[in-house]
Amino acid sequence: MRVLGKIKKICLVFMVAAMVLTLFGCGSSSSKSEQESSTKTDDKTVAIHAGKIKVYLDEAKYYAYTAQGTYETYYLTKGKDLNWNKKTSKGVSMENLVKSTVLDDICRRECMYALRDEYAVTLSQEESDQIDIKLSNYYTETNGELLSKIGISKSRLKKVFEKKEIADKVENLMSFNDKKLPDEMYKKWKSDNTVTAEVQWENISFKHHIFTSDDLY
Repeated sequence: MRVLGKIKKICLVFMVAAMVLTLFGCGSSSSKSEQESSTKTDDKTVAIHAGKIKVYLDEAKYYAYTAQGTYETYYLTKGKDLNWNKKTSKGVSMENLVKSTVLDDICRRECMYALRDEYAVTLSQEESDQIDIKLSNYYTETNGELLSKIGISKSRLKKVFEKKEIADKVENLMSFNDKKLPDEMYKKWKSDNTVTAEVQWENISFKHHIFTSDDLY
């Protein structure tokens, strides 16, 4: 069962509550005209246009494949291998359902991060130090298959961690006096912005499992 111990470490990235299978819908559409050149590196290739905000492929892969590993781990704790092609009650495959949830999370994060100046949110030295520790631990503790699928550089992952920390601080600050405000702000953001999932996002696939029951033996 030593593999399970390694698997559980990646679950720190996503709280168990994030496993609730809810299809949010981010108002996304697939782009046919604006496709990045396949010769560009992941940190230069746009995977998602969230309004005027560009989300690059390496960041998109980080969240998508981390979610894949997290869901597969959850099913393994139930003694099952996850069938990503299985249709859900929403009428879509498990893969599309989870990717839609991840896309919505990315959009919400960008919405909150964009408000950082308005709420005067920055990172303290202690928070920056904690991110450095998290970054170091990530490359030593994360499953090799997951690292390979994501393929993000250390400098880029640090920016991803920093963005998430700032976005979380903004949301917490907003909800301090009004718990409904973050949801209301995000709802407005979605109505004001068009989210376009580029072909690179569509090509992210969970076909090849990161974790299966074979890893337990």
